[in-house]
Amino acid sequence: MEIIYKRVEELVEYEGNARRNDAGVAKVAESIKEFGFLQPITITPDNVIISGHTRLKAAKQLGLEEVPCVVHNLSEEDANLARIVDNKSHEYSTWDVGKLHKELNGINMDFKSTFFTPNRDRKFFTENKFLIFGNNELPITEDEYARLKAVYDEYIAKNKTYLGFVMFLTGGSEE
Repeated sequence: MEIIYKRVEELVEYEGNARRNDAGVAKVAESIKEFGFLQPITITPDNVIISGHTRLKAAKQLGLEEVPCVVHNLSEEDANLARIVDNKSHEYSTWDVGKLHKELNGINMDFKSTFFTPNRDRKFFTENKFLIFGNNELPITEDEYARLKAVYDEYIAKNKTYLGFVMFLTGGSEE
């Protein structure tokens, strides 16, 4: 795999990209600023992005002029499938929260709290006070909502992350 550098303005966002990635741009920009590019942007020979739309937006936000890229000569069908697979594959993974907490212990708190604080746009409750649980909406009372939100906010304030919150709620222990 050969990594080449392309000027940001040369790259073309795929117009059919189904992934809404704007909410992740600031987090990715922070990661790029801290560590550089951990993964190059994957493009077609005509500079259309296969994977890396969020990385490109983050690079633009940081004012970068060039970004690392890998060119893959895929058929249009395979490029489209690769885009979907790249965006969907993370949904099948989970965290071992105990191991994650051990890894995060002692890491710079500013970066950890920046990267692992919850996405405030993510909805856990509907406006009608339903708790969103997977694909289900569970009705909860105003009091239940207020109590759960207070516990959630307190957990985040103490731990600087939402990771482990469900384990905390259920009385489980770290593995």
